[in-house]
Amino acid sequence: MKRMTTSRLCYSIRQVITASAACSLLSLALPVQAESSTACFTASSVSDAGQRALLALPATQNLCIRAVHEGRAAVLLPDARQAIDDVALAPAMSGHRWGFLDNRGQLVIKPVFEQVGDYHYGLAAAKQQGKWGYIDTTGNWAIQPTFDKAGSFTLAELAVVTTAGKAEIINRKGQTVGKPLDELVDDVSLSDGNPARLALSYKTVLLSPDDHRHVASDKMEVVQPFGQSDLFIARDVDKGFGIADQNLAWRLTPQFSAITLSDRNEMLAMAKSQAGIQLIRADGTLVEQIYPTVNALNGQFWLAKTADKNSLLDNSGSEVASLSEAAVAGLTVQGDFLLDNSGKESLFVYIPGKKQPQSLPKESVPFDQPTGGFLLTTKGEQHKVNAIITPGGNVLGGYQPASWLAQVNNAEVINGRLWLHNDQGQLINILDNSGKLLLSNKNVTLLNDYRIQPLASQQQDNGAPLALVRPDPDQAKPGAGFIRADGSVQLENKWQDIQPADSSESAQSGNARQFIVKTLQGTGVIDAQGKILIPLTEDNIAPFVHGYAFDYLDGKLTAIDASGKHYALPDVFTMQSLGNGWFRFRETAKEGALWGIYDVINQKVIAPPSYLAVGNYANGLANVQLPNSLWGIIDSDGKPLVEAKYASVRRINNALWQLGMPVASADQPASSAASEIIANDGKVRIELTPDLNVNQFNDGRILATSGEGQSWLLNVQGDIELHEQQTKISAVGDWVKLSRQPQIGYLNAQGNWQIAPQVLPGTAFVNGRALRIQPQGTELIDDKGVRVAAMPDGDWLLPANSDMSVSYDTQDGNPTTRYVDSSGKLAITLPGVGSRMLAGQAVMALADGNKTWIDAQGHPTPEVSYRDLGLLVGGLAFARIDQNYGYIDAKGSFVIPPVYNAVSAFDSGVAIVSTTNMSMMLDSSGKPLARVGRECGIQVLYGSGNMRQWPQTMPVKCTAQP
Repeated sequence: MKRMTTSRLCYSIRQVITASAACSLLSLALPVQAESSTACFTASSVSDAGQRALLALPATQNLCIRAVHEGRAAVLLPDARQAIDDVALAPAMSGHRWGFLDNRGQLVIKPVFEQVGDYHYGLAAAKQQGKWGYIDTTGNWAIQPTFDKAGSFTLAELAVVTTAGKAEIINRKGQTVGKPLDELVDDVSLSDGNPARLALSYKTVLLSPDDHRHVASDKMEVVQPFGQSDLFIARDVDKGFGIADQNLAWRLTPQFSAITLSDRNEMLAMAKSQAGIQLIRADGTLVEQIYPTVNALNGQFWLAKTADKNSLLDNSGSEVASLSEAAVAGLTVQGDFLLDNSGKESLFVYIPGKKQPQSLPKESVPFDQPTGGFLLTTKGEQHKVNAIITPGGNVLGGYQPASWLAQVNNAEVINGRLWLHNDQGQLINILDNSGKLLLSNKNVTLLNDYRIQPLASQQQDNGAPLALVRPDPDQAKPGAGFIRADGSVQLENKWQDIQPADSSESAQSGNARQFIVKTLQGTGVIDAQGKILIPLTEDNIAPFVHGYAFDYLDGKLTAIDASGKHYALPDVFTMQSLGNGWFRFRETAKEGALWGIYDVINQKVIAPPSYLAVGNYANGLANVQLPNSLWGIIDSDGKPLVEAKYASVRRINNALWQLGMPVASADQPASSAASEIIANDGKVRIELTPDLNVNQFNDGRILATSGEGQSWLLNVQGDIELHEQQTKISAVGDWVKLSRQPQIGYLNAQGNWQIAPQVLPGTAFVNGRALRIQPQGTELIDDKGVRVAAMPDGDWLLPANSDMSVSYDTQDGNPTTRYVDSSGKLAITLPGVGSRMLAGQAVMALADGNKTWIDAQGHPTPEVSYRDLGLLVGGLAFARIDQNYGYIDAKGSFVIPPVYNAVSAFDSGVAIVSTTNMSMMLDSSGKPLARVGRECGIQVLYGSGNMRQWPQTMPVKCTAQP
């Protein structure tokens, strides 16, 4: 038997059964449709066909008279507190209010309520003057209307109410019971049953980089950061997507079906609605124009199409140009530029920040090398460069030829400047962002006799030289020096060579912008301005690694630090700097020789050769690998701080390490192995956790997450700042998002937890049993939360009032329904889609699309087959032929003919039926006890003798006859 784990039927049904009980979904069928329509029926509020199949509900529902609950049916009639002529003149149904009929069709509660729920355990929620309370079966207030929202009462005699956005649990006296709900509770759902199932969802919390806590508004879910001003794409559960600011207030109200960012360009967001797509600027403002389609072309331009126009937009959403279809077809993306080759005489180039395109000769084509924010074009069969457009939009060449451009054979952007070389590798010139040639003709000629080594400078480092000028071995030109940031050249004839002092493997060691200079008198170190830091008297200095370099002084190999201090070295085969004065060494050249550790500052051996590998030394610690391939951590004395038992170790920052355990078997993926986080004091910060991932924010904070959903936030010092139980911590840009997982628990009549809340999904209690969904499968529990039985494999549901649990599966590609009894025993397996089991009966959909009944043993009822079918209540069940409903008896024969558009199940001996123009209450013989229709602009209630019950008088201008 194959599980339908991806079945839309099973998924949609689970949303009702595990998120809120079916009875609570139906009990508050508020009259939104009735107030805006004159029809007396509409499509079922349970819109999903799979949910209706599970609950055996009809496809339509009554409106003018709602379904009967506990002998009362809500009815929408003219307001008893308004003059009838005023009601008739009121727009739509705004002059109508809700009252109740009893099961004799009598109006026992006058229509004075703005909205009402159905009766549950003797009380119904009712709204008056904008506030909700509860009325008894006579219409008197049992609990005064003081609430903003009110749910139905449950078997446990509890209900959920909301005041000023805060939910609380009350009893039938209106008293708050149980402990106050957490202030971060966003939504509360109380389901029927005893104990009562309480489902809690929580508001999203964001922590800003400065550690301020921001709580999202009700039902707001923060999706991702957007723009440059701490904005977020967010979603309201009911209203859709919008833009929230850093205080989690709506900058752009939620109204869209989706808001997305393009992988090519995140400067504008695309907001989708039924009308089309609108763009949102980085400040959260909305571009008014609506487009059927919008696409990002690159990081600067967008193409938006309407029925009669193609618009090229910039990152403000403003139109740069209106393009023909030929122009759109001919667009070429080149970095941040757009090339339009549809012109007859020119190539048009759209430049970021420019309102008009730049024209180039028609035959121009993009250069075949990446050139960052610059655009180079070539022309002719030899592909000679004929134009350069800078990031600022300035043009060199083009229609004003520059002969030197044809020499360009190679172009490279380094630190935002364009370096140009000819086919011999010689430097032609350097361009800045504005298009200024930095090198004079004299300096270009001078540099042709030298090797030029460009330098990667730190961002915003305007004082750093652009390049080193080094001797060319093939030339006899003396001197070495710098190309300065302004293009000037500094050559020192006494310098024989110059190179960066910092090795590429340790660029953060503090020797950046320092250079080793060699002269006839010796070697030393200078800074970027030429100031001598280490006198030029050493025999030879190698590049620094982790703050130390090897240096020959008087023919003897020593170590030297950045201040020029020398340290003697032991007589060994090889040594390598680990930082902070530690070196690893091998005594022999033998293959597989082990590493030892030597401290040059204290001139002592920290550890004899005993390690396969030794990591960098910092903060008094280093990671080491033993000959058995396991890793540990040693302190400044070489003593073990962390036992060597790990398969991997890495330094997270200056305070924390992540150490991974060996995998249990060769076929186990490495990612599933457990690892832990340990601080420099050797204490565990995060215990061994499978699939532990660690990421770092720009401000240094660390986010650790596990595959099982746990998460931790640690500060730069390695202390845990957040690890709230059942809360997921995630990164939203540089912000931290705290998403507390929804919880489900069960309350007793005093509002206290009878079964403590858990993250695990669970159903409402039915007949003393509920389902709890565990990672390893579903289990049946009793009202103490004790496991009764493990359910068979499958996605199991326990619908309201059902005698058995239900599961939908497939067998040989065909739908199958299984039923399990209250002991957890599999009772029935049948082909088709079945409903809940009620009083030993269920509805089963057959292969031909018709429905029949089955009993508790799975036996079908002969001769019963209808397009739609309900369960027997009081000896009658609804059934449908074509599009019309009626009622059949236990033998399947119609007792009440199928002539109605909507029906309800029988309750207290009566049912409600509707046609387009009226709703009626029928007894079990089909006799009308009451009907409601529309006359003279109002709804009118008639009793069994066709006598008008309400209103007592008709509008003055009414000429219609009863």
